[in-house]
Amino acid sequence: MDDAERTLIGQCRAGDKAAFGQLVRAHAGRAIGLAYGLLGNRSDALDASQDAFVRAWRAMGRFDGRSAFYTWYAAILRNVCVSQLRKRLRRGPDEPIESLPLPSGEPDPSLLAERSERIDRIWRAVMSLPTAHREVIVMKHFQEMSYRQMAESLSVPVGTVTSRLHAARRALRELLAGERV
Repeated sequence: MDDAERTLIGQCRAGDKAAFGQLVRAHAGRAIGLAYGLLGNRSDALDASQDAFVRAWRAMGRFDGRSAFYTWYAAILRNVCVSQLRKRLRRGPDEPIESLPLPSGEPDPSLLAERSERIDRIWRAVMSLPTAHREVIVMKHFQEMSYRQMAESLSVPVGTVTSRLHAARRALRELLAGERV
């Protein structure tokens, strides 16, 4: 954690909502990305990240500063996402997975369609993984979190993160085997 974040945390612990707003702005994009990776739906990801920020604000007094704010927050967000996934299981089948947005400026519409289909296949494969595997894939490959940060966020040893990531990658390869991705 850098000095600027440490200062913001101190201000937040003293009740400064504007300081917390700065933390939210600094981490919102990354938070929504993590939630989207776990939930597969942008609207649910926005709701989950907002709910997790509210919970983080309420729990700020319990933040001990041993890890970076985002690492601590990611654990809260993960718990919110897992709760949403449990609710979905009780409700029944999921709504379709949204496609990742494509960068603009690609010249050939057929290339865009092919790329969109490839991205959809990959996301469907990621979303079909068990939650424990999906979350390590998202944290490592989309959030670029270190093994230590992932372990702290998941409250598991680094060795568990390593084995889950290995198993998740193997499962993804098997799901995508034979497909032209």
